[in-house]
Amino acid sequence: MTDIVSLEALAALFEPGQLVAIPVNNAGVSMAATASLIEAGITGLKLICVPVSGLQADLLIGAGAVTSLETSAISLGEAGGAPRFSAGVRAGSFALSDSTCPAILAGLLAAQKGVPFMPIAGIIGSDLLRVRPDWKVIDSPVGEARQVVVVPAISPDIALFHAPEADRAGNIRIGRHRELAAMAYAAKRTLVTVERIVDRNLLETEDFRGWRAALALC
Repeated sequence: MTDIVSLEALAALFEPGQLVAIPVNNAGVSMAATASLIEAGITGLKLICVPVSGLQADLLIGAGAVTSLETSAISLGEAGGAPRFSAGVRAGSFALSDSTCPAILAGLLAAQKGVPFMPIAGIIGSDLLRVRPDWKVIDSPVGEARQVVVVPAISPDIALFHAPEADRAGNIRIGRHRELAAMAYAAKRTLVTVERIVDRNLLETEDFRGWRAALALC
């Protein structure tokens, strides 16, 4: 099902307690939707950054909209650290789950494939295992004898991102940003803001890279 609605109607779809996936800064951050959420006074969001975030997460934290956060990093890049994130960590304003980029993407992949977890390498010996009891170290059941870490599936209630364009059937152009597709396939609902809505079918040409959205917004 695809609906085209206002930003105000988009904000009304969010509820406290929902797990919301947001993308990395250069992949399509929906700042218009972020402003609408803050204006609507949303609270109680559980953010999952795919796999890091910056100004979007910092604004939502500063507005008191976030109760938990899983991420690999929150940074304003060349502008320095994210002040509301740093202050929130010091004050204990939200629960923070440290993660890694591969772990977050693996969790989304598990949800997309309908399996409870996804194995990854590279975390064995890391201090992260001390603070992530939900990550389990197991012996590989196949191949050479080795240990792997299994990451639970991450199934967001909402995936929120921005894209250059959509058609009226709900096909969204995402280009090379495949993490947006990972978010969308793993999530129960996908909300997308776009620059424009076109009348042609974006799937008519083979060079199109996109994803069919559950909900496209202007």
